[in-house]
Parts: sequence; C-alpha cells; structure tokens
Amino acid sequence: MKPAAARERVRCRLITENDLDAVADLLCEGFSGRARQSWVDGLGAMQRRELPAGAPRFGLCLDTGGKLVGVILLIASSRIVDGAAAAFTNVASWYVNTDYRAYAQLFVSIALRNKVTTFTNVSPAPHTWPIVENQGYTKYCNGLFFAAAALNAPAPGVRLELLSDSHAAMPDFGMLQRHRDMGCSVLVSREGEDLSGFVFRPYRIRSGKITLPAMFVLHAPDRAQLVRIAGNLGRHFMWKAAPFLVMDADGPVEGLHGIYTEARGRKYFRGPHRPALCDLADTEYAIFGV
Repeated sequence: MKPAAARERVRCRLITENDLDAVADLLCEGFSGRARQSWVDGLGAMQRRELPAGAPRFGLCLDTGGKLVGVILLIASSRIVDGAAAAFTNVASWYVNTDYRAYAQLFVSIALRNKVTTFTNVSPAPHTWPIVENQGYTKYCNGLFFAAAALNAPAPGVRLELLSDSHAAMPDFGMLQRHRDMGCSVLVSREGEDLSGFVFRPYRIRSGKITLPAMFVLHAPDRAQLVRIAGNLGRHFMWKAAPFLVMDADGPVEGLHGIYTEARGRKYFRGPHRPALCDLADTEYAIFGV
C-alpha cells in the first residue's frame, strides 16, 4: 500500500447503479482475460434480475473519495433445501487495487458476515485456494468431468423440449425462465407426465492446439438423472456442434465415457448448506458465462 493510500479515508459500501461503469473498469483491471462488454452485459443482467428481500443488488465496493478501488460481486438467490427456503450468495469477482491490498481481508470479512446465508466461491484460481480456505470456506467439488455424452444410448421414453409457457406449472419454472432470459440453454425432459428442467452454458474445452465446443451443466435436478438421460442430451447438443457435456465431479462419473481432471473446477462453500454437484444456478457462470 502506498503511503498516500494509507492516509486516505476508505469506506466499504453497497454498489449502486451509478457505480456500474467504474465497476466494469475495475473488473477489467483485475481480470484481463474478459472483455469489458462481457462485464457490462453481466452487470446489466444483475440489474434486471429478481432478488430475495433485503439482498444487495450488485455487491460491495471500496470507495476512497468517490473513486472505487475494490469490488466484490454478490449474487444472491433463494433455494429450497429440505422443504424450506434457504439463502445462498455466490461471491464472484473479488478484486482490490494493488495500492489498497491492506484492506482486502477486512473487505471480504464484511461481505461474509451474514451467518444465515450459504456463500459459494465457484471459480477460485489455484493460487487462491489457501486464501479461500483461510476465509472459512470448505471444498465441496474437486474438479470437472468432460463427458462424451452422445456415446451413451438415449433413455427410452424421454423427450427433450425447449422451455416454454406450457411448462409454467413446474415448481422451478421461475428459475428456469430466469436463466433462459440470461442466455442459458434450458431444456425440459418429459417422461410421461414427469417434467425436469436442465440448464446449460456454452463452454470451450481448451486443450492443446484445438478448442472443442461443449455445454457446461449449470443445473440438473440430480446428477443420477443427468447421467441417465446423457445420451438424449448428447444427441441434442451434437446437432448444435457441442457434443461434450462438462459437469462438476469428485472423480470419474460412473455410467459416462470421458475424462476427469482436478486441474480446474474446484468449488467451495461457507455456511449452513452444502451445495449439490451440478447446481450452479444463479451464480456468475449463469450471468457472465463460463
């Protein structure tokens, strides 16, 4: 921290709509691999999405004399856990300007002070894993499984449909509709009278010189059901030139052909409810892409 920074008054406050341009600039400074327009589009999606009562719209910032020098995006949502509503918050894109790093730990401790909410960190860089664990997070996912789903035989009697108003009676229709409106691919599997919703985002498998298209599983009712209809899903996305499914995993997934890696995909939570694998609804992946 520079001497001048030590003398300045730094305060933590909620991000407002008037801050969004400055937030996008700061995120570009901290995460050079993502285009500014991607941040602008994602912040716009956060601006429009429905929120649980009392939840912050965007998150928190560090402000010194009207200049933003730190940001934590907080993506709040409500889920049903054991029959009751539970609060979840995805902590995304945490960055503090180099001159103000002395405030970073206090900044994140303020963001995490709610003891009722379950916080998730779903994209920690490997060099931050010890830091995340020191912040009280527990690992709940070790890596990713890359499945050649089209190699599975399709499950008989399953029909895949694009989400529409005809599915409005589904208990999770609001969540599915919200993700469709954010640009996710949302499919409903129909087996007789039973309907189940699945959410995906395009993903690029970067290995060697060839980049392969895939679909990342953001939400499945449960992974066993995902595996059972993987052949149906693989054929659907194969026609869209994305023949691979990428999913959270703690090891090779029984019943699927593919490759497991722990080089990426580690995820953490902090709070009362351990998240399920393959449930990344209402996280940065849904809003900003994978």
